[in-house]
Amino acid sequence: MAAVTLPPLWGILQLDKGEPYGYAQIPGMIQSWIQDAGGFAIAGLILYLLYALTVPTDKSQSERLRVPVSRWMLFMFALALIGYAVVGALLVLQWRGTVSLFGQPIAPPPLPVPEPGVPFVLPPPTVHTDWQSLFLTFAGLFALLGIGEPFARDLLKILRKNFSLGLAPLVRFGRAVRTWSTSLLTTRQSWWLAVGLGLYLLAGAGLYAAEASRLFAIWLGWLLVALGVLVGALLVLLLFEAEGPIWAVAKLSFKEALSSQMLWIFLLVLAPYAFRNIWMANIKPSDEIRALIDVTNIVLAVLLLVPAVLLASFYGLPNDIKNLNIYTTASKPIERFELVLGRFVGYVALMTLVLLGLAGANLVLIENTNVSERARQETYKARVPVRGKLEFGSLEAQYRREKREFTGENVGREFDYRRYIAGHPYSAQRAIWHFERLPASLARVPGDRVPVEFTFDIYRMTKGEQNRGVSVNFRFVTHQALQRPPRPNEGGEWHWRDEQREQEYQKAVEQLRARGINPDGAVPGSKAWEEVNKLAEQFGFFEIRGKEVFDFTVMGVEIPAGLIRNALQGEPPRIKGKDGQERPAPRLSVYVKCESPGQMLGMAEPDLYLLEYEQPFAWNYLKSMVGYWCWLCIVIGIAVACGTYLSSVLSLLATAVIFIFGFFPEHLADVAYNRNIGGGPIESMARLIRAEQPTTPLSESVASRAVTLFDRFSAWVFRRIQNVIPDMESFNWSHFVAEGFNVNTEYLVVNLLTTFGYLLPWGILAYYLIKTREVAA
Repeated sequence: MAAVTLPPLWGILQLDKGEPYGYAQIPGMIQSWIQDAGGFAIAGLILYLLYALTVPTDKSQSERLRVPVSRWMLFMFALALIGYAVVGALLVLQWRGTVSLFGQPIAPPPLPVPEPGVPFVLPPPTVHTDWQSLFLTFAGLFALLGIGEPFARDLLKILRKNFSLGLAPLVRFGRAVRTWSTSLLTTRQSWWLAVGLGLYLLAGAGLYAAEASRLFAIWLGWLLVALGVLVGALLVLLLFEAEGPIWAVAKLSFKEALSSQMLWIFLLVLAPYAFRNIWMANIKPSDEIRALIDVTNIVLAVLLLVPAVLLASFYGLPNDIKNLNIYTTASKPIERFELVLGRFVGYVALMTLVLLGLAGANLVLIENTNVSERARQETYKARVPVRGKLEFGSLEAQYRREKREFTGENVGREFDYRRYIAGHPYSAQRAIWHFERLPASLARVPGDRVPVEFTFDIYRMTKGEQNRGVSVNFRFVTHQALQRPPRPNEGGEWHWRDEQREQEYQKAVEQLRARGINPDGAVPGSKAWEEVNKLAEQFGFFEIRGKEVFDFTVMGVEIPAGLIRNALQGEPPRIKGKDGQERPAPRLSVYVKCESPGQMLGMAEPDLYLLEYEQPFAWNYLKSMVGYWCWLCIVIGIAVACGTYLSSVLSLLATAVIFIFGFFPEHLADVAYNRNIGGGPIESMARLIRAEQPTTPLSESVASRAVTLFDRFSAWVFRRIQNVIPDMESFNWSHFVAEGFNVNTEYLVVNLLTTFGYLLPWGILAYYLIKTREVAA
C-alpha cells in the first residue's frame, strides 16, 4: 500500500531508562519501600532502645517521657529481629548453593550488571515472592511498626487537636484579612501598591486601544494569574485561621518569610525573556519552543528551590534555637512535633503560591512569545501515544552463522540506546513493535484513519544520495495474520504463518485491481480508502512500501481503523516466544524493514507509537508543575528535619548535597556496584596520585589488594544507604512538555506517593530528634 504523507513532526522523546512508573508498579514500590525503610527503622530502633537504657531511672518524669519504651515497641523489635535472623540464615543457605526451599526460590533473581560504560537500567519494581524478599518485607514492616508506634500515637493526638469543624475559623478569617494586610503593608507601601495597580490598569487600557493583541494578551494573562494567586492566598489564610498550634506556627512561618523581603528575587523569572535574542540566536526555528521551555524551567527551578531551602534552613527551627525562641515555645501546651509540622506547612504553603504565580507567568509568556509557526505545529501540543514493545527479528537462529537470535546490530556508538537493522531489498532483518493492548477508541476515529508516528536514526555505511532519506517498508499485522521469519531460500521476505490465508488476501487485492481500485494509492477520504479499510478489517493486514525516512525526524503515516477493529476481535492465539515461553500473541505488530542498501536504520522502543489523541499544551504544562511541587516538599522536608538537630548552615549543606546528588542516579549506581572505570574512590585516588590511566590494570601487590577490598566494602555500605538519595530526575517532566507528549496522570500519582514515602521516614526521624532534644529553659 502507498504511504500517506503527514506533516513532519519533531517529537523525539528519549526514554533511555524505560517508561516512567505507573499504577502497575505501585505494589512493587510499596514492597521495596517497606524493605528499605525497614532497614533504617531497625537501625534506628536499636539506637533508640540503647539510648533509652542510658536514661537514669532517677531522672524526672518529663525526662523519662521523652524516651518512652512500650511493650508494643519491644514486641515488634523482637519480631523484626527474628525476621532479619531468618534472612541471615537464608543468605547462608544461598552462599552454600541452595537455590530453593519447599519449592520456593530463596532469593530474587540477581540484577543484570552491565559492563562499565553501559547505562545501568533497573527493572521496574514488581512484587517478589521468594523467601528472602518475603522475610525482608515482614521484618521491615515489624521494625516500622515498632519505631513508628510513638510517632503514630502522637500524630493522631496532634490531628485530633488541629482538625475540627465549625464556623469559628470563618469568623477569624474576616478579621485576619484586615490584620494581615495592615501588618504586611505599611501605609506608604499600600499607596505605592495602589499606584502600581492603577498604572497597570492604564497600561492594559492603552494596549487594548492600540490593538496590540499579543501584548494585551500577556497583560490580561498576568492579571488572571495574579487574581488566581490572590484567591490561593486567601484560601491559605483561611486554613491558617483553623484551631490548633500547627496552623499558628504555619502562619508565623508564612509571615516571617514574607517579611524577609526575599520574594523580590522571583522577579528574575522575567530575565530569560529579556535576553531571548541571545540564547536563541543559533536555535533552529523548529526547536524554539523546546529551547524556551528548557531555559525558563531551569530558571524557574532555581528560583523556587534556592529560596525554599534558605527559608527552611535559616528561618526555621535552627533560627528558633539560636535566638532562644524555642525555649518559650516549648513551655507552652504544644507538642514539639507540631513545631516541625507547622514550619513545614507554612513554607510549603508559601512556596506553592510562588510556584503557581511563576508557572502562570511563564505559561502566559510562552503562549504569547513570537516563535515560528512550525515550532508551534510540532511541539505546542500534548500527544497521548500508545506504545508497544520492541524486538528484532531475522532468520531463525539455526540458519544464522552465529547460531543465536538476532537482537539488532551495534554500530559502535558510545551511547548504545538504539539498535540497528541493515538495509537491503533482500534483508531479513526487521524491527518489530508488538502492541498487546489497544484502546477501543482507535477503532472509531474520524475518517477511519489512525496516525502512526516514528523517529528513526540513519547510520550511513555509504554516502547515499544527497538530500534523500532511506526507503522503509512498514507492515502492520494483527493476531489474525501472524508472520513467520523467512527461510534462507525466501529472499529475506517474511510470510504469513497461514499460507492459505495469505493467498486469499492476495486474491482479494487482485480483485480490487480488476475493478479499477488501486489499494497502493489509497488516501483517506477516497473510495479506495474505504475498500482498504474493509480489506484490513477482514484480513488484519496493511502494508506501506517505499516510505522515505529522514534522519532523526519524526514522520507519520496513517493506517486504516479497520485494522484496529480486526485486532480487537476474538482472543489472540498462544504462541511461543524467543525465550521458549508460551504467551498470547500481540493484537497488533508493526514490522519495519530498511530497503536502501548500504544504510542502517536505528530505533529504540519509544521511537514508534500509535497516536491516540492530543491534549492542550497549557494543561500539560501545568500538570508538569506537580513534579516541581514534589521537589519543593522534598527540600523543605529535609531542611526542616535536619534543622531539628543541626545548625542552619549544616542543614543547608545536608539538604543541598542530598538534592544535588539526586540528579546523578546512574553515577551513584556505578559507585554502589563498583562499576566505575578506574575503580572505586580509593582506587581512583591512588591512580590520580600515581598518574595512572583508568584502564591500566592494578599491580598484584598487598596495597592494591587492600585498595580493592576497601572499595568493595565501601560499595556495599553505599548500597545500604543509596535510597537515602531520591531520583530527582523522575520528578522532572520538562522533556515531556518540550517534546509535545502528554504527562500521564498516573505518573503524577506515583510522584506524589514517592514524595510521601520519602518524607515519612524523615518525619519519623525529626519526631525523635526534636522529642529527645533538651530544649527546656
